[in-house]
This record gives sequence, structure tokens and C-alpha cells, in this order.
Amino acid sequence: LAAERERIAKEKEKAENGLRIVEQKLSNEKFVSKAPEAVVNAEKEKAAKYRELIAKLEESARAMEL
Repeated sequence: LAAERERIAKEKEKAENGLRIVEQKLSNEKFVSKAPEAVVNAEKEKAAKYRELIAKLEESARAMEL
């Protein structure tokens, strides 16, 4: 159980770091204005997937506390 909690925490930290990087790109006006629309959309999709993964990991962590 402890090992699973640790795995979830590490995976969540990795996802949060990935999300932070993507959000930094998307908040950079130069990147958004110069990058092709497809690239910007791909980054937005990546951010959404990271958010979804983080939510699932948080839910799993909460379920283990019960």
C-alpha cells in the first residue's frame, strides 16, 4: 500500500511538472503568436491530458486513504 502511494505521488509530480512546462509555453505570447495553430492546439490538448491525469491520480490517492 505504501509503495502504491509513493508511485502515485511520483507520477502526480511528473504530471504536474509536465503541465507546468506546457502552461509556460501557452502563456508565452511569442510562442503562441509564432507557432503554427496545430502546434498550439497540440499543447492545449497535452495540458488537458495532464490535468485529467492529475485528477485521476488525486482520486486514486484519496481512495487509498479510505
